[in-house]
Amino acid sequence: MAMDPAWNQGTEQEQPSYLWAMLTSPLNINLFLATLAGSTFLAIPYGSPGVVLPLLAFAAGEAIAAMFIPASSTFRAKVDRKLKLKRREAAAMHLRGEIARRCTEHDARWEVYRNLQERVRSLREMGSHRRSALGERELDRIEDTAIDFLGLWLAELSMEERQDSVNERDIERRIADIGARIERGAEDERSLRKARGDLEELLLRHRRLASRKAAVEAALLSLPDAVEEIYQAIITNSSAAEGGARLTEAIERLRLEEELESSYGAEIQNIVRPEAAAARARSAARQGAAS
Repeated sequence: MAMDPAWNQGTEQEQPSYLWAMLTSPLNINLFLATLAGSTFLAIPYGSPGVVLPLLAFAAGEAIAAMFIPASSTFRAKVDRKLKLKRREAAAMHLRGEIARRCTEHDARWEVYRNLQERVRSLREMGSHRRSALGERELDRIEDTAIDFLGLWLAELSMEERQDSVNERDIERRIADIGARIERGAEDERSLRKARGDLEELLLRHRRLASRKAAVEAALLSLPDAVEEIYQAIITNSSAAEGGARLTEAIERLRLEEELESSYGAEIQNIVRPEAAAARARSAARQGAAS
């Protein structure tokens, strides 16, 4: 079973309470209100027993329901989906805000994102109103692609920022300068070696970032294309064999973001603050010069 996307993995305290979901469901609340109305109505001819008995019957029914409904896989799936939709919308709002801070509203990828959303909505509607080759799990995965696209887009923008902020020639010059100081026998050799190691690691990660960025750019192109392929296979009513193979291949391509996350996620985190390594290098260089 595929792991939930990062935006749908809440803390232990954020996990849903299925009992509370049952108690606060619209149906349960309406039953309680109906019970109160019945108690009020029965209180006129029967007095206190007319008030208490319906409430006792409701409480007994709640106790019995609480033993079975929260443990029902169908009920849990419904609660989980409701929570996922809420988290998905929150994640989308956050990603759109971060992207809007980095690029203009005229960027062509906004239109790609809107078209992707439209295709996803159409596939969900087709799956709801008529028989489809897509199961619920596949439809749910396809609905996640809009968030995947935003996540990849933001990752690409972040990588571009890191590439622009790091000057390879300057880092190479600093490494050479520190190396020269070490060869001259500076007193604080240990700090200088540590600074040189930090800069060399920064330079290596910066160079690796180019290949990571290329993979993200490829996924940004491939993701909408995979959804479009699924959409065309559904609306053209391909034969079972041909359509099944096309759908399987296209859905597998939707896992690009999941595979890429483990690849480029650590790299982004590790170079988020390259200034720290540069600062240590400058400090060590100053100490070496003073000696």
